[in-house]
Amino acid sequence: MPDRAWNPILVPSAEQWGLKNATRTGGQSFSGVEQLSDSPAARWGASLTIPCGTQGKVLAMRAAIALGRSQVWIIGPVETARAPWFVDPLTGGRISYAMGAADAATDPAFETNPDTASTLDFRAAGPVAMNATAMTIQRNRGGLLQPGMMFSIGNRLHLLTDLLTPDPGADAGYAQAGQIGVGIRPWTRADYAAGAPVEFGRPVCRMRLASDDTGALQLQLSRTGSVSLDLIEAP
Repeated sequence: MPDRAWNPILVPSAEQWGLKNATRTGGQSFSGVEQLSDSPAARWGASLTIPCGTQGKVLAMRAAIALGRSQVWIIGPVETARAPWFVDPLTGGRISYAMGAADAATDPAFETNPDTASTLDFRAAGPVAMNATAMTIQRNRGGLLQPGMMFSIGNRLHLLTDLLTPDPGADAGYAQAGQIGVGIRPWTRADYAAGAPVEFGRPVCRMRLASDDTGALQLQLSRTGSVSLDLIEAP
């Protein structure tokens, strides 16, 4: 069954994303010593609460649940508030995708002007090998990077754990085009070529239902309700 993009009308009101099985251990010794090591087998898990307050959302959720665990969804966390948005040099405000769309509705020149366009452009600065825990990101357009930010590459979700090199422009508080070495988790799932897009604005991951009985849809007065949905990263 081919991967499907998650229906955009099913927006969570609450979400929890985290890595499962991020470390391996042989257990504690008799003296209480425990040796831990990082594991490339770490997988994302997510718990979403999704309100279904319209007929369209109820039907869309029913259809998604009915496809079961065999369906892989392209879905990710809502990172709008935490993405490294480009800063307008005149107003100092962050230019998000939504702001760019609103500006373009008023004046299409906003989205074609490099100083006001909402486009983020981050890429792999060089080849990235499978099972890598660090990479170098080339920022062509966007804001400063910070540990804790999420991004996707090749429909796989990752998180910045460290900045291994200084972020160009950080001293002045204004991002400049350049390269930033970063530590990441989980380990990369595949080999990526230099120039591979790195998506911070709308990061996604290949996810499937964690179990066949997750996402029971309980409707109040047989009309509307909310769904608690558990997802796990697909291989």
